[in-house]
Amino acid sequence: MAFIHSSKDKRVANLARYMVGIFEKEGWTVKVIEAEDTTSPVSLRPFDLIFVGSQVLSLWGGKISQEVVNFLQGASGMEGKRAVAYVRPNLFGTDKALKKLMSKMESQGAFVVDFEALKGEKEAEDLVKRHLK
Repeated sequence: MAFIHSSKDKRVANLARYMVGIFEKEGWTVKVIEAEDTTSPVSLRPFDLIFVGSQVLSLWGGKISQEVVNFLQGASGMEGKRAVAYVRPNLFGTDKALKKLMSKMESQGAFVVDFEALKGEKEAEDLVKRHLK
């Protein structure tokens, strides 16, 4: 399993660490990939489930992190992979941002099987539990 997120938003990074911890306690092997820290294209072929997280940028437009967009455009091996999209919600634009993230993931060939706007650890834990089975 892989967790991809932007480390610029500490709350997104903290949610990712929290979810990774739950998966690791259950015996899963998880690779955490910070979108900004990749200098060469990354292959996602070895992973059967890919979580991608982003903060919601701009009040009205519902934009997602450009680092995550750039990472997804440069990554290979998402074709046919099960994927989960999550964002840290904003007052406005959360739904648009989540749709943009899912669209970007699907354009790379991933099958988005779940998505969520995570306000905190409770929602993150619920999202993880849906995929522990």
